[in-house]
Amino acid sequence: IHLVDEPFARGYLEEPSNNLVMKTASGILRAAQEMELYLNPVTGFCEFTMWQHLIWAQTYHCGVITNWELLKKKEEENPEFAEDYAYIKKSMPNVELRISEAFSPQEKSILNSRGAWGGTWGGHAVPNLIDFARYGTIALRDKVRKHQVDHPVAKEFYDGILILLDAIDILGNRIHASAVEQYRTAQGDTRRKFRRLARTFSTCPRLPASTFADACAVFVLLFTLDGIDSPGHFDQYMIEFWRKSDLQESREALADIWEFFHDTRSWNLCISGSDEHWNDLTNELTYEILDVMIEKRYQTPNVTMRCHRNTPEELLQAAYRSIATGIGMPALYNDEAVCPALEQLGIPPCDSHKYVMNGCNQIDIQGKSHMGLEDGEVNLAKALELAISNGFCTVTGKHIGADTGDAANFKTFNEFFNAVMRQVFHLSDAAVSMANKAQKIYRDLSGHPLRSLTIQGCMEKARDYKDGGPLYGHGQILAEGVADAIDSLAAVKRYIFEEKRFTMSELRDALVADFEGYEKIYMLLRNSSLRFGNDNDYVDNIGKQLVDGFNNYLLTKHTFRGGIYGGGCSPFSRQAWYGSKTGALPNGRKKCETMFSESIGAYPGKDVNGPTALLNSCLKFDHTLPTSGFILNIKFDAELFNSPRGMKGFLALCRVYFNGQGQQLSISVLNREDLLDAMEHPEDHKNLIVRVGGYSDYFINLPRELQENVVARTTHAL
Repeated sequence: IHLVDEPFARGYLEEPSNNLVMKTASGILRAAQEMELYLNPVTGFCEFTMWQHLIWAQTYHCGVITNWELLKKKEEENPEFAEDYAYIKKSMPNVELRISEAFSPQEKSILNSRGAWGGTWGGHAVPNLIDFARYGTIALRDKVRKHQVDHPVAKEFYDGILILLDAIDILGNRIHASAVEQYRTAQGDTRRKFRRLARTFSTCPRLPASTFADACAVFVLLFTLDGIDSPGHFDQYMIEFWRKSDLQESREALADIWEFFHDTRSWNLCISGSDEHWNDLTNELTYEILDVMIEKRYQTPNVTMRCHRNTPEELLQAAYRSIATGIGMPALYNDEAVCPALEQLGIPPCDSHKYVMNGCNQIDIQGKSHMGLEDGEVNLAKALELAISNGFCTVTGKHIGADTGDAANFKTFNEFFNAVMRQVFHLSDAAVSMANKAQKIYRDLSGHPLRSLTIQGCMEKARDYKDGGPLYGHGQILAEGVADAIDSLAAVKRYIFEEKRFTMSELRDALVADFEGYEKIYMLLRNSSLRFGNDNDYVDNIGKQLVDGFNNYLLTKHTFRGGIYGGGCSPFSRQAWYGSKTGALPNGRKKCETMFSESIGAYPGKDVNGPTALLNSCLKFDHTLPTSGFILNIKFDAELFNSPRGMKGFLALCRVYFNGQGQQLSISVLNREDLLDAMEHPEDHKNLIVRVGGYSDYFINLPRELQENVVARTTHAL
């Protein structure tokens, strides 16, 4: 290949070995030698312009990324390189195409109908990238060679990782040379930062980092090379460097890396937590991070704070002050729920207490697992729709569900509920099937030398990160439409089987007609007080049966990676996407409305009995069953929240929820008037931040349907 602007592709395709780790490492080596490096004068860190290339190794997605649209454009603009582009098109793995081809027609129909999806992206992980700052590449080479002696038949696997280490040393040398050169002409604060960078890479990454600033620079290099994923348990692995460094320089470096995390929209950074003996892990860096969050007031990175029985009151108050700024962070996670959930998968306490979040809020064991990703999702509201229509999607007209019989023949609510659960299990099976097919394709088409080096199990077994190498390979299938399904089930039970206001046949006809001509039924359902989130045992117990049943069923399913599936609820920004393909429902929701429940909490605006009632409803679920993020979004009035009474009330709510084994709280602190004005005058509200799914974002960046979802949520007082 003659294309000078495609060094990774040349290295990858010219590598004679067929070993995918070797090919990927050879591509990275060529890129390390030739690609443009940029020393950011604001942060003082080195950044890559990897997105300018057609092809790159982006580990957290699927291994090797090919920008097929850019390839087509370059073919048209540069006909003299037509032969090279044709060779790239023919030779590079097309993971997305292979996955699409692997799905059955039925699975594609389920996917297109928003009933479920599985395996359509490679997901997150949190490798121990800090190992490069702790040990240096010289020591890591010794580790690789030791394992290579133990596994002689896997020579190419280890050779690929050694090539990767060569590439990382080359990048370190190039950064050092560039920093020295640019230091000579830089001025002011930029000159200081480039001098710091030159000092770091005079010895790093070959040798261990000496200071916190050095460790940050090395971490940024590896974090960028890995594809900008989740920093993980930052205060825990960085504290050793913090404690032996100059405080002023370290604070400057922390502010700089926070700018980097924000600029690159890094995913999830975790602080605090407990060890397996319930000792608190909070340290001085934990508080420094919260101070930076309050000062910067950014919507990224997505910060999570782990809480438990021994969390200091001082830390909870510091977290409150950060949340009160309106950034929606830190999200609060409860070790008392998460650790038992992980332990039911066979993860021992010594590792369950090392959990971190990645992406929005998926759960992983840092440096030991490949399980913290959405392997798929199931639309519980769609399952209810299918139970009423005997497996037919009322939006697409396709038969995508199980044959559960004519709904008019259900004699009891239990018969109907069992039909709904059959549809839930059917959609769950489809999600698991799609996910496992995709996981096999990732294994067959991608190599991951960096993650195979920095995630425990891969080196020991001589198996790639996508080939069952990590110590834990569990999976996560998430629920959508939770409250939509619960409210609908409660309405069917009360109005059809108990009060007999109308028949199941009449309900089915009303839903098919999108309530046209059925105004009386529509108004009854739309205005029903049978809503999840109001501490109503009648409704909440139905919800418990549904959600716990879903989570328990997944625990019987196995991943291709060698683990077990678990459930969760982390809608990201997809709730409107699901709503757009969900038919009319017995909760009075019309066909294809984009308003859809966006966490385990109430349907937007339907929790009318206060925050304590909402939390009590959510505590009816068993929070030790879901092994992924089990998100509860809750919105508070900003003026009342930012008061002594608000602080006292909020901390009391947290204690009650977490003492009851609630798993997670995501808090938005807003004024409804600001939200409404921002929809009409976005230019006046550029810094208005809200929680969506499991992450924070600027309100004005959201599509209109998600803005409407946020506005519709109940604004609670304390």
